[in-house]
Amino acid sequence: MLCALNIKNIALIDKLDAEFSDGLNILSGETGAGKSIIIDSLEFVLGERADRSLIRYGCSDASVSAIFSLDGGGACADILKEYEIDAEDSEVMLSRTMSADGKNVCRINGSRVTLAVLRAVARSLVDIYGQHEATGLLSEDNHIKVLDKFAGEKLADAVKERSELCSRYYEIKREIAKYGSVSDVEARAEEVSDAIAELESAALEQGEEDALLAARKKFNNAQRIRDSLADAQNALDGDGQSALSDIISARRNVASVTDYDPAYAEIESRLESLRIEAKDIADTLKDLVESDDFDPYAAERCEERLALVRKIKRKYSIDEDDYQSKLDELRKELDFLANGEFALEKLNDEQETVVAKLAKNADKMHELRLSAADKLAVDIVAQLKDLGMNNASFHAVVRRKSCEPRAEGEDEVVFMFSANAGQPERELSKVISGGELSRFMLAIKNIISDIDGVQTMVFDEIDTGISGKTSQVVAQKLYAIARGRQVLAVTHLPQLASMADKHFLIAKYTDKDGTHTSLTPLDNDGMLQEIARLIGGSEYSTHALPHAKEMKEYSDNFKRSFN
Repeated sequence: MLCALNIKNIALIDKLDAEFSDGLNILSGETGAGKSIIIDSLEFVLGERADRSLIRYGCSDASVSAIFSLDGGGACADILKEYEIDAEDSEVMLSRTMSADGKNVCRINGSRVTLAVLRAVARSLVDIYGQHEATGLLSEDNHIKVLDKFAGEKLADAVKERSELCSRYYEIKREIAKYGSVSDVEARAEEVSDAIAELESAALEQGEEDALLAARKKFNNAQRIRDSLADAQNALDGDGQSALSDIISARRNVASVTDYDPAYAEIESRLESLRIEAKDIADTLKDLVESDDFDPYAAERCEERLALVRKIKRKYSIDEDDYQSKLDELRKELDFLANGEFALEKLNDEQETVVAKLAKNADKMHELRLSAADKLAVDIVAQLKDLGMNNASFHAVVRRKSCEPRAEGEDEVVFMFSANAGQPERELSKVISGGELSRFMLAIKNIISDIDGVQTMVFDEIDTGISGKTSQVVAQKLYAIARGRQVLAVTHLPQLASMADKHFLIAKYTDKDGTHTSLTPLDNDGMLQEIARLIGGSEYSTHALPHAKEMKEYSDNFKRSFN
């Protein structure tokens, strides 16, 4: 039950605090006073879509909080437990703040939550009926939802079973798609095996392409390099005059005078070291000139290897660093495909079993819906008669249609309706008027309110298109609903207002700070004056107030009849 609603900076409301009671809570006021703002604020804190236009002009943010009593737990307590949200003292507080930059902050019992979690909890607490929901009832996509809710637990169990079967069915399809047909498996296995053989044969190494490019550059300049190395070798140790022969000559000359000074012996030793190093360099240069580095066949092998490396990298979209992981991936796939034929046979067998279970489940759901449709028709027609539509007829047509397996089954449901005797039933959306739709929705709400398990129901101008005697019947119906739960109803009907257990007046006023909307609980005198206003006369007129008293007395007697 909604215990309290606190609104700050929403449209014309700068600050508003309201406490609601169980039973029937009526909200009324002049046109334009801000009745819709109260409902918009409630929808906002329940997680409905909202934009920055809700924020009061000149303010940086807007916020709404709502406190609910859990009345023994129920679905809400289960959801709170699922999301690990504490519910202390059998109460839950929802709050939501929106800033001018569009950011939303949602909390449940002080813990920050996502908008999706806020909506999930809110749906278990409040059901709001307004023009949008009425319009939604005209959509045939929603007819099956209404019927399924009415059908109850057996159908809910069947839907749950079907949802699990559908999940497995599509999982199997995805697994089969990985394989394809048996021939596809064989072809892919051969393809993967060839790829593995090609990669293993290529045996790429890290940095190999860069190394090959460097080698290619060397081969392309082979003659120049060879000539330069040969010239250097000749300069060091060639025929005739050479650096090495000069070093030997210098050492010999210094060696002849070493007896005269130790310094000469040191120079002779250094010249010997220089001779050895020069000889080693000359030999190395000779080896390099005669090496395979300048073999034309080696250059050809380099080009071939470079072409292969580039082909492998391009074909498999890899670098040398990815080579091993790609090879491992293909080996794993080959292992997967090796059992493909057996796996496919097993998956196809399981798919047949699941399809058979789906067909049996669809038959069960269809029968349950047919049975529920007959009962729903009887109940709705009875409710419509109570609401002054004595000649109305209604049927929920349940038809099978072929389709891919889906969680809601193979049925489509269409509501057929006629408001007048002698007129054939047609699709609800094509024949029902606004006033008839309001009564039709009220009939459905009255029928399934116990099934929903929601403790708070909000009706935003349920009386649209209703007047006269029907207004009194609608008032009695709403009061009957409110006997088992809390009802908040925005109305302009005096008959409905007179049924209130608690009545609030929505008013608009202006002061130096601007225009404001207020919500004031009324005492008995205030209720009579507001009922008189709704009747159409001034609260001070000679006829409206006595009429209001009569209407209130009639409603009080009706309410006592329930005790």
